[in-house]
Amino acid sequence: MTFLAPTALIFLFGIGIPVLIHFLNRFNVKKVNFSSVQFLKSMEDNSIRNVKFKKFILLMLRIGIISALVLMLSRPVTRGFIPGWLSTEIDTRLLIVIDNSSSMNSYIEGKTLFDKARETAKELLEIYEQNTTVSIAQTCPPKILFTGKSSYENKKMVIDQIKPTQNYDNIWFNLDSLTSTQDVIEPIRECILLSDFQTKSDFVDSLSKNWKYYLIDVGEVINNLSINRLDVLSRIKVPDQLLKIKTTVNNSNQTETNNIPINLLFDNGRVGQVISDFEGGANKDFIFQAYPNKKGMLQGSVRLPKDDYLNDNIWYLSTPILNKINCLIISSSEQDYNIFDLIINAIDPNKQLINLELRKQPILNRLFIDDTDILVVHNPKAITEAAFNELDVFLKNGGGLIWFSGGIEPDPVYQKYFSNLQFPTATRKIEINSGHFNVIMPTNENHILSDLNVRKLSNELPEVFSYIKHITKANQKVHLELNNGDPFLIDFDRGSGKIFYFTSLLNLNWNDLTLRGLLIPMMHKLLVLGGTDEINSLPILVGDPKWIILNGNEVRNEWEVESPSGVSNLIVPDFTMESLKITNTDELGIYNVYKNKELFTSFATELHPNEIVSKQISENEIEILLNGLEYKFITASNDLITVFNEIRHGKALWKAFLIFAIILFLIETWVGRPTLKNNRK
Repeated sequence: MTFLAPTALIFLFGIGIPVLIHFLNRFNVKKVNFSSVQFLKSMEDNSIRNVKFKKFILLMLRIGIISALVLMLSRPVTRGFIPGWLSTEIDTRLLIVIDNSSSMNSYIEGKTLFDKARETAKELLEIYEQNTTVSIAQTCPPKILFTGKSSYENKKMVIDQIKPTQNYDNIWFNLDSLTSTQDVIEPIRECILLSDFQTKSDFVDSLSKNWKYYLIDVGEVINNLSINRLDVLSRIKVPDQLLKIKTTVNNSNQTETNNIPINLLFDNGRVGQVISDFEGGANKDFIFQAYPNKKGMLQGSVRLPKDDYLNDNIWYLSTPILNKINCLIISSSEQDYNIFDLIINAIDPNKQLINLELRKQPILNRLFIDDTDILVVHNPKAITEAAFNELDVFLKNGGGLIWFSGGIEPDPVYQKYFSNLQFPTATRKIEINSGHFNVIMPTNENHILSDLNVRKLSNELPEVFSYIKHITKANQKVHLELNNGDPFLIDFDRGSGKIFYFTSLLNLNWNDLTLRGLLIPMMHKLLVLGGTDEINSLPILVGDPKWIILNGNEVRNEWEVESPSGVSNLIVPDFTMESLKITNTDELGIYNVYKNKELFTSFATELHPNEIVSKQISENEIEILLNGLEYKFITASNDLITVFNEIRHGKALWKAFLIFAIILFLIETWVGRPTLKNNRK
């Protein structure tokens, strides 16, 4: 127990008054001479003891009355975080932190959690003295917006300046940053954090022990369905070809939700719908199938009906539907030249998909591939360092490469260059004089040829007579292998580029792949996968920077980005990186990037997984997190101010002491009343 007005305790000296009167009355005795003492003899000894005990009880009651009244005047309270007399006599620093992340946009009783947090912060500010140094901060991004002493109205205006976002924050890391970076000299340091306390926030090892923490829970979302993920399953994306899209929906409610429509939209037009029921707390997967009807950027979304939290009801999609692929094929001989010409004509007889350039170039010195989407290299006789460097830049900028190895790979002269490109390590050429190796598909992984339109695929796999033995790296996936375990077709990335690597040539002396029905559909798929510039359209988390990779001749164009809300801004390219960096991505939706006023690409922003509403962190988890710290977890309610004051200063006890004094007074009145004894017999 402590006192808000401890100076009033000086009046406790008043208890000496009844004590003094008591002892003075003992000596203030008048002697009276009686003619007879016969009546005194009749008084018994126990009567005398009763009188003395009664006087002692009256003395204690009067002392108790005075003590209770004095204690009442000193405003006693239960011990809180901050003794009341200290808060007025010692300097205090107050840090108010408002969570303005995406999940705070949830609605409860027609009001967002963020609005409730701001209102609560304003109410709590009124409790503090005007001379209290106040810091007001937000979590997204973590920033202190105000520090100082000013009027309540000024502080209120600062709180109103905090805006809700669709971004992600980690409240514990941010809280640690905000409390540890402040230059605080005040001996009393209080931090008020207003949040919804999502479970997915990562914990820090520890928070500053110099602060007292008030964790105010502004509410919890009850009614919410969320889209947790969206994946385009189809790797080949061309007009009028089936596109498969998988989405995962979660029901955070503990009760079952029925007859919920899930819609798939392309360019704001609905192309698919599923109506389903959801068990409480469970996930459910759906696969949509639709046919894109045009080339270019496909912009779409999967949507759920409105509920208490809207940000996780929509998942946006932006993916390129093939236009034309600029394909350059470099071969070392006329025979190879003719083979690839036949392959491309079989894939695209009407020249609608592929812009083809065939080049016979046994020695690769300069590649000239600035305008190339995918490069096919077949059995070069030699390659210069300059060509290796040019190829490396091409791959890092998102170019595709199909490489057929045959002669130079095991040569130690080139091993350094191949290693720099992170190619698999070639060891030696293996030839078989009689018989052959069979090509098989690994059974333990989802290989790249799984969805090819080939009848009896196993019968169309080639027989191999010669190949270059390679050792693959950890990031390289084998899609076709020989029956001795050596790789035949390897898939891996270099920077933003995609590489498909064959360990044998398209030559009947090496294998019979050119005679198999597998060749045409396989090359079609590899050209599409390698030649499609999907790196620029890949989604990012909302708030993260987006890099748009450009070819060297594109840098000097005029570039512009349009946000989902329709706000356009010019972008200055990074000439050194040959790219665009888009930093203002704080909106959920699809951003359009324009080159000279024409659409170049687009990309979607996704809600951070931690901002998809889930259950709140429990008080037990918070207790473990804040072990050893002074904190209180408070649920916002109508009597929050009363509860907060009681936690901060302690619960007022003056009423109890007043009641106690009244009770003692009544008892004293009853005990001290005069009594008449009837001595007549």
